[in-house]
Amino acid sequence: MLIPNVDVKEFERFGFKPCRGESKDSQRYYLCIARGCKFIFVSPVCFDIQDWKKDDPRIHKKPNCRYRDYRTATDILYDLIKADMLKKEGE
Repeated sequence: MLIPNVDVKEFERFGFKPCRGESKDSQRYYLCIARGCKFIFVSPVCFDIQDWKKDDPRIHKKPNCRYRDYRTATDILYDLIKADMLKKEGE
């Protein structure tokens, strides 16, 4: 499992937005990915790529929102690892 190697607020530089309906102190962020209808969640203890679900209250209702990213989830994952923002749990 991958976890953040930096403070999760740093993910805002890559376009991540705070999760909806939660306080900003929760430090949970997401990024919409239009290509493949995926979204990425990151928190201080977790990094996860998930399929888009319309009924998830933490994200926008439509994958074609104005915050979408045109890269694929794999592209973003590569960029985050290359920027040393993620590490393997236990390292």
